[in-house]
Amino acid sequence: MRSTSLVLFSSLSLVILFSAGCGKDKKQREFAQNTVVYDANLPSNEAMAKYLAECNEKYFKNTHNRFASTTRALDFESKPAPKEAKKFVEWKKAIGDEWLFAGDTKKSLAAYEEAMKKVQDEGMKGKLVDDIRYMQAVAYMRLGEQLNCIANHVSESCILPIAQPAWYVEKDPTIKAVAIWEEILKQHPDDLSAKFLLNIAYMNLGKYPDGMPTEYRIDPNEFKSEYPLQRFPNIAANLGVDFITKSGGVVVEDFNNDGLLDIAASGWFLDEQLKIMINNGDGTFTDNTEVSKLKGITGGLDLKCADYNNDGFMDILIPRGAWWNDFGKLPASLLKNNGDGTFTDVTYETGLMKHLRPTQSAVFADFNNDGWLDIYFGNESRRDSEPYYNELFLSDGKGKFTEVGKEAGVDVICFSKGVVSGDYNNDGWMDIAISSQGTENYLFRNDTGKNGGKVKFTDVTKEAGVSKPIKSFPIAFLDYNNDGWEDLFVCTYDADNCDYDNAAEYFNGTPKGEYSILYKNNGNGTFTNVTKDMNLQVAMTVMGLNYGDLDNDGWLDIYCGTGTPNYTSLVPKRMFRNNGGVGFQDVTTAGGFGHVQKGHGIGFGDVDNDGDQDVYEDMGGGYEGDGFQGAFYENPGNTGNNWITLQLVGTKANQCAIGSKVKITVEEGGKTRDIYQVVSSGASFGVNSIRLETGLGKATAIKQIEVTWQGPNTKQVFTNVPMNNFVKLTEGVDAFELQTLQPFKFSLDNHSTMDHSKMM
Repeated sequence: MRSTSLVLFSSLSLVILFSAGCGKDKKQREFAQNTVVYDANLPSNEAMAKYLAECNEKYFKNTHNRFASTTRALDFESKPAPKEAKKFVEWKKAIGDEWLFAGDTKKSLAAYEEAMKKVQDEGMKGKLVDDIRYMQAVAYMRLGEQLNCIANHVSESCILPIAQPAWYVEKDPTIKAVAIWEEILKQHPDDLSAKFLLNIAYMNLGKYPDGMPTEYRIDPNEFKSEYPLQRFPNIAANLGVDFITKSGGVVVEDFNNDGLLDIAASGWFLDEQLKIMINNGDGTFTDNTEVSKLKGITGGLDLKCADYNNDGFMDILIPRGAWWNDFGKLPASLLKNNGDGTFTDVTYETGLMKHLRPTQSAVFADFNNDGWLDIYFGNESRRDSEPYYNELFLSDGKGKFTEVGKEAGVDVICFSKGVVSGDYNNDGWMDIAISSQGTENYLFRNDTGKNGGKVKFTDVTKEAGVSKPIKSFPIAFLDYNNDGWEDLFVCTYDADNCDYDNAAEYFNGTPKGEYSILYKNNGNGTFTNVTKDMNLQVAMTVMGLNYGDLDNDGWLDIYCGTGTPNYTSLVPKRMFRNNGGVGFQDVTTAGGFGHVQKGHGIGFGDVDNDGDQDVYEDMGGGYEGDGFQGAFYENPGNTGNNWITLQLVGTKANQCAIGSKVKITVEEGGKTRDIYQVVSSGASFGVNSIRLETGLGKATAIKQIEVTWQGPNTKQVFTNVPMNNFVKLTEGVDAFELQTLQPFKFSLDNHSTMDHSKMM
């Protein structure tokens, strides 16, 4: 078996040979120091936009940045052609790889052809030749995607198993890819990754399963779901939210307090504009980015959302610099929602400009129970870069943040890919869990209450038993079994084994990498690995992650966005239905969630106010040329289950009530049943609405709703709350408030105005 990750990134090692001024290590670090000056004399939005644009020009368009593919391709081409045959072929392959990553697939294929001509002229054989043929097949498949899935996008595009409406019209590139894959498989019949990609190619041509060689075919039964969930159609183009980004974050939240959930989406390159899409309440969205005064506010692999200043409007945080190592010394923008449709970048004035770190994940929580949300940043430190300690910024309640990570005991050094906060031991203080790519993970218990109110955490990872998996990425606190104790789900991300392990799932092979782990909270400070027992032991390389209740049965379901930056990583997403807390059922195919493009930020939310949760997901890879349309999955409803949507408003607690706990007691089937919820935005990669959109199953009535307000940790009970309604619960107010929010139908017209030609 070849290692496809080495194939794809082989050109990176050639930078040393062919890129100018390359002296790596020390030189690279010196160049990557962020010396751009923030101009505090300008209006703050303008100042941040200028700052980001200068960072983009100065630090991200250079040959040392492995994601600056166009710059790198041009740099390779500017060098004299090596005279020695093998070096010439390596050089041409490097050019081909970079043009592929840059999105100019035709230039990529031309470079590979020149390399193969030299191979044939010289009679060369071996791994280098095999790698070029492999990359040719990948490039032809990518060209097929660009001409069909992107330029002629339909709702079924790239969702496995490929349905007839998504069969390719422009077939020639894919036919060429098939010929190469079959040639490769004759030489390497056990190459599971190649076999999987061959199946996708045949699906796109409309020839799967009967029209392809049986010895390479995936058994169609492998795509069967374990429960007949209704299909969630992808209607992103109908709504005009099918904008193309590379890897990015997602927020599903009500930004203007009109009772309608809006969408924010980012792309991680510094030339990708943050999008604010306002829900019109009639089945359409309006792009409000310029009206919001956010033009030039760019970048961000992830997004976070909370009401940091307790003014009743949800604000946005954009962490930046993830995966960019020393090039990622960038600020995380805090965007204050002004309540009039505009946002103001308050990074500088709040003291967060001191945070110049490569960061993907952050979390809002009130760690000292003073009623104001603080921010914890999980930063990315590598062995070959300077240490970037994780940071804890405490709010002073007056619009300023102070970094206290060291004093609080949470200034760990690791490659943090996910951070979440939850009260895992139910003591009224918000704890922190961290996933670390390549080292053991962390669980920090909040001992502030034992420390006289001064913020203090204790590392309890070992005693809790939650240090694995080692190659981890997204993470979530969620109460999957409705026992009132938050459990922990840590997803694995093993890029080297992703393609093989994914294929092994379909060809009954043995995965090489780790499995994600679901830890059951035992209620005594320890956790138990229940992954296999809960039917979640599935080989998948996860990036995006979130959870919600797809069928309103009162049990939390889990959605995993999968893949790696590798162009070979066409890995279907995974949706798991919670079967009453006793196990999870794979409903990926039944629900129509098996999208093979890279999955990133995921947000659940009842966008059409009809009582069930829809799902929005950012798609797109890590390279310039690997953008893709976002997907919006409409919940078909019709389960017959009841529901309640709660909006909690804190007074002594933080106003958006993050961290507050809710126990809904219902009558169902002649018995009493408790359903537990916690106010949060969900998992570490993607943002759900903080409205508690809760399924009640076949309940006949709500007996009571008990709220434990985070911060003051006081309990409040509400009775006679009607089902199938939107209800506001305010701390300290005995009566609940019914909200009149009208459901609507999504538009059936295609409102997409995207220019997809740039992707070809």
